[in-house]
Amino acid sequence: ADGITWTDVDREEEVDPAEIERVISDGVDYDVELAMTGKAFNRLIDLGDIRRYILYTRVFARMLPTDKLVCIQLHMERGITGMCGDGGNDTAALRAAHVGMALSDAEASIVSPFSSSDRSINSCVQLLIQGRSALATSLAGYLYLILYGQTMTFLKIWSFYYSLSASSNIWIWVDAFINTIMSICVAYSGPAKKLSKYRPTAQILGPQMMTSALGTVFINFAFLAGAFGWLYRQQWFRCNEFDASAMDISKWWLLADSYEAEVISIVCLFQFVNNAMVVNFGYLFRRRWYRNYALIFLWAVYVSIISIVLLARTNWLNCRFRINCGSKSILADSFDIHPSFDIEDYSTPLGHNIIPNDGRYELWGICIGNMCAAILWQLVVALYPIHSFARKKRPLRRLQLKL
Repeated sequence: ADGITWTDVDREEEVDPAEIERVISDGVDYDVELAMTGKAFNRLIDLGDIRRYILYTRVFARMLPTDKLVCIQLHMERGITGMCGDGGNDTAALRAAHVGMALSDAEASIVSPFSSSDRSINSCVQLLIQGRSALATSLAGYLYLILYGQTMTFLKIWSFYYSLSASSNIWIWVDAFINTIMSICVAYSGPAKKLSKYRPTAQILGPQMMTSALGTVFINFAFLAGAFGWLYRQQWFRCNEFDASAMDISKWWLLADSYEAEVISIVCLFQFVNNAMVVNFGYLFRRRWYRNYALIFLWAVYVSIISIVLLARTNWLNCRFRINCGSKSILADSFDIHPSFDIEDYSTPLGHNIIPNDGRYELWGICIGNMCAAILWQLVVALYPIHSFARKKRPLRRLQLKL
């Protein structure tokens, strides 16, 4: 009655249209794949039935350029739609689709957002891999800047509370070297080799991003507070002897001469560097973390430098950061250290902020524990076992297709 004939290609016999209607009705658990010609496609459009058949159809044959365009638009009503083609008759559909992939260097590549000289359909798979990697990397960079801002906020809050500051060289090192270069290295993670059955989150404030960010923020705060708790229990620590109001404010960098400033500087430096490592994980869409050679190398170098500044005997480097150093006269009289380089006199009554050797290793252990805890949170909770369990128990609602 509607002028359309359905044929079973396996048995080479006509199929009762009522059977097709039963198959595509809601609630029928039956596998079926339909193929239709351009004439049948247009006839179903005229009858107003095409939307009921569209998701069951795998093959659209002998389609005109306008038919391809309409077909893509109908699919776009139901979900994100991609289109690939290799000829000029595909240009309208390529341009209209959410993602167009031209499998040629001819005129189709001009209107398509993406093109490939490889005419294999595998190019679409590679496009998905690259796209998911780009999305995951963008969100990783976004998360890194959130964690950078969180660490900087804690540094500022503690600084205002104790009327202190990090030294000028620490500010230069954080902003010019750590944050700038590490944020570039985060983007050096390449795409995964295989297409995952999952897709990366696209929600900036979604559960995965919030779990990762809030968990890391809480861990960093807890270890920073723990470091100050450790400091106040040390016998060599002298509290409330630093009067910032008596300082020459034009020499603000001298506010870094106290033990409090030293501890917050060391802890936050480790956090600044480790934040990049935290966001480097995520092998489902990007290469495994150890394949980002630039970031791993830079992370190791920065951690080594900060460790040397904290653990080594007074030297030129830690005095530049005003960590484990002091006025020349105090170093000579109290520690038998006679530096050959210039050191601006310390502003504290004690005249130095040298932590005893055992205390340095204790503080270093707190910082390493901070780094390990943040990484484990990302691996165990934000990304893999617990997140995978939650994803299976509470899957996202997606368009259901019988493939």
